[in-house]
Amino acid sequence: MANNNLNEDYLDKDHSDEEDDELDDELLLGDHMVEEQFEEDWMEEKKPEIPFDNFFIGLFGAILICIITIRLVTYSELPDVGLKDLLKQVYNSEGFQTIMMTAMIPNLILFFILYKLERWKTNYGVVVASLLITAFIFLHVV
Repeated sequence: MANNNLNEDYLDKDHSDEEDDELDDELLLGDHMVEEQFEEDWMEEKKPEIPFDNFFIGLFGAILICIITIRLVTYSELPDVGLKDLLKQVYNSEGFQTIMMTAMIPNLILFFILYKLERWKTNYGVVVASLLITAFIFLHVV
């Protein structure tokens, strides 16, 4: 719109050759700037928001999957035990490290699935949950 006003002003007034060159330079620069801005906007493609890509979904999901796996692994030995008592008995058992490492396998599978789906924030949550569980295992050993 600014370029149109310059063109109308140019046609309405008498100008010398030097003024003509300056005005032509301004008009060309203005068009070039518009084209350059259009190219920048066109090249910046905004990626759509990925649904359910959240750090806390990954964190709590991985911990929940670990607890469910512990329940499935120990169900034959402790079928009628509540979750709180189950975790206490698993923690005090001799096979604690084996059970916990077995419970970590679904987190590994979940990690690779989320990696392929490019759900990076959720994947960070899974990694942090896995590191927390691993730290919990090592603290039990010490």
